[in-house]
Amino acid sequence: MTLAVAALVFSFSACEKTENKGLTDFSIPDYSPSDSLIVNQGLKARDSVRAAFLIDSLEKSGDLTPMAAGVFRASYHEYFRRRTDYDNVAERLYTRAYSLAQPDDHLKWYYNFCGNHLAYYLYMGHNYEGCLRVAVPLLTTEDSLGNSPTDQTNLYSLLCCCYVKLDQRDKAVEAGKKARTYCWEVLAEDSTPGIHRLFINSYARIKDAYVRVKDWEKTREWLNFNDSILRLYKRRHPDDPVWPVYDGFAHLDRAIKVWSLGLTDSAAVEYAEFRKYDCAYSLVGLLQSNDYLMPAGRWEDAADNYKALDAFIDNCVSEVFIEEIFSYYMPKFRANYNAGRMDSALFVAKQISEIFDSTYIQQKRSQMAEMATIYDTHGKEMEIARQKAELSHERWLGTLAAMGLITAFFIIYILYRRRAAKRLEAAHAKLQKAYDQLEETTTAKERIESELRIARDIQMSMVPCVFPEREGLDMFASMTPAKEVGGDLYGYVLQGDQLYFCVGDVSGKGVPASLFMAQSTRLFRTLAAEGMMPADIALRMNNELSEGNDSNMFVTMFIGLLHLDSGRLDYCNCGHNPPVLVDDKQAAAFLDIQHVNQPLGLMGGIPFASDAVADIRGQQLLIYTDGLNEAENQQYEQFGEKRILDLMACNLNSHEVIEMLKKAVEEHRNGAEPNDDLTLMCMKLSR
Repeated sequence: MTLAVAALVFSFSACEKTENKGLTDFSIPDYSPSDSLIVNQGLKARDSVRAAFLIDSLEKSGDLTPMAAGVFRASYHEYFRRRTDYDNVAERLYTRAYSLAQPDDHLKWYYNFCGNHLAYYLYMGHNYEGCLRVAVPLLTTEDSLGNSPTDQTNLYSLLCCCYVKLDQRDKAVEAGKKARTYCWEVLAEDSTPGIHRLFINSYARIKDAYVRVKDWEKTREWLNFNDSILRLYKRRHPDDPVWPVYDGFAHLDRAIKVWSLGLTDSAAVEYAEFRKYDCAYSLVGLLQSNDYLMPAGRWEDAADNYKALDAFIDNCVSEVFIEEIFSYYMPKFRANYNAGRMDSALFVAKQISEIFDSTYIQQKRSQMAEMATIYDTHGKEMEIARQKAELSHERWLGTLAAMGLITAFFIIYILYRRRAAKRLEAAHAKLQKAYDQLEETTTAKERIESELRIARDIQMSMVPCVFPEREGLDMFASMTPAKEVGGDLYGYVLQGDQLYFCVGDVSGKGVPASLFMAQSTRLFRTLAAEGMMPADIALRMNNELSEGNDSNMFVTMFIGLLHLDSGRLDYCNCGHNPPVLVDDKQAAAFLDIQHVNQPLGLMGGIPFASDAVADIRGQQLLIYTDGLNEAENQQYEQFGEKRILDLMACNLNSHEVIEMLKKAVEEHRNGAEPNDDLTLMCMKLSR
């Protein structure tokens, strides 16, 4: 397996490579006797010789079509091959089977299965145009071929990565949106651990693609999206044994995210936490560490990482693509050069010049084998001519690239001392300029802080500080932004015996989140005043917020309607933390959320579903944002959901409950800066 593939596909090393499954991992619709014979007697028996014999015999007898036989050959080759090697044989087998597709083939499912695997292997081999040529037709014929939402999610994630690598950013954004839409559809029906891991790996692959092209805004967007899936996964399966690995890589992802925001000290702390986990020293850990170390300019650490990876390269990587020269050996050269290790840098330059010829020949043979497969199955002379033209073009490009690299290395080495002197002179000039601008910068900073204080006062005025004085109703709420302005919100509308209320958390922090919060608050009050049900309010808000949402912001929200005369609670949970309900015996438990709805603003036209509790009179209800359960101390330990349940088992009124929780969070932080906005709403309706 190549280096770039390892970094892209295995974002978390504890998870198996779910995209590259054998045929026995899938349920084939309408098994024929020949299908069952191969699966039961060959693949499931782990007997490659028996499987090959059965496939050949059944194809000769006409019980298997050529395409079906080709799919089985490729699948059993995957099943019995060495998993550590890049499998260009499987790619060629799937290419041949895919080229044999006919409209009347037995079970068009074979075409879908073969296309999914071929698209994956083409992406692994850095053939992004080839991956698009296979994946796009599969998605356009999904109705007739029966693609599952899981297949569609995987294909759209591959499309997004290909478009990123080919610098077609608008198409990448569109493919990414569709992948996220299918993700929420699947998670609403399937909550098994495997499906969560599949999505986490797929979206980590997209995040890695944006890291490779240094698009930090999109990198942060996909990190945030993957975080929301991880939180849902942890809520559903907190005891899954993969969490030590996921938690470790979460620290590395945070390091990349906060570094891209300019918070270098916080990034260094997160990276130090990542190094405490065993996964940091695995192949994937070392590779992905450099996604942070190289942009952050930590050349010494990056060079040490590449040195540790050399043993793996020498012993395990059997085939190196030209792209690996640019994605691995070139960064390795830059790390050693900037770390001042000139001997190592020149050694890497020599390595590049030596491996280029063999790498080019290997890829030429691979492409010639693909061309021979096309000739063997269809005899397309025009296709062969096109392949030859592409190979000739790539040879010229490769030769020019190699000559340019070698020349550049020696020019850099000669100019090293001259550049060092110029850097010293430039640094002196920058220092003088910075000193001259210090007074101007201080004045500007004070003006910005004053404007932010005004913005905070405006934002705080948008949430109510006076609560209904209704007999039998005890209600109180509080919002504490982590920065000058925040993205949390709460509100209520009282109409007769109907009390509408909401608590929400906007993605992101600061001024952009506060503007999105203001829009969400206004929409809730307007729609609640019309007497709608919570699910209808969520639908209308989602359509309004998603329209023209180019920044891809969203808000998680809990929307409730409490009938004061009967105690009935209707609610719609839109990706928010489940509230806590304390019964009259002071037993606290999380509210049972039956329907999983997406956060508001992600994608318009998505339906929402409500849940209900028949009567909550005599019970205390707490709604909160993740600034409570995810509050961290100086050791990055979170407040946790168990502590919330323990503290809620008390006999206090709503105001006292909120003050008690805020005090507990402060004590838990123990001097650490707030890492998120904190919003709490508590209410109790007497019997």
